[in-house]
Amino acid sequence: MHRKEFIKTCGLACLGGVGLTVLLEGCASTNYFAQNTNSGKQITIRKTEFIKIEKEKQVQRKYVLVKPENLNFPICIYSFVDGSYSALPMQCTHKGCELQPNGDSLICPCHGSEFSNKGIVKNPPAEENLKPLKITTDNENIYIQL
Repeated sequence: MHRKEFIKTCGLACLGGVGLTVLLEGCASTNYFAQNTNSGKQITIRKTEFIKIEKEKQVQRKYVLVKPENLNFPICIYSFVDGSYSALPMQCTHKGCELQPNGDSLICPCHGSEFSNKGIVKNPPAEENLKPLKITTDNENIYIQL
């Protein structure tokens, strides 16, 4: 292979890799931020925020996120099959990094700590569980006490 062909091949391979990365990132799932009202000490979200329509069918979301203006970190609200909910601040108890939801877990991108959907440490280096926020519900809404 001649030098020019080698450089051309490598350049095309790099461009293809960048293009593939952009394409795959476009296919990645995004987190859903729920519509909410915030009275300063309480966040209210509708239970219907957990329902999404896929191919003309209703699908239940495992979690939704809210970003209160008066807090530095979002809150992840998990919905469980039994009709209960958990609201977890998305701040790692290890070094304070913002957690990322991943299915039934919250993962710290800084050092790899992992928490369950109830805030319990599943993987160190974090040693302290997340402190769930108090939740009350009625037929239509979820109320999170700040």
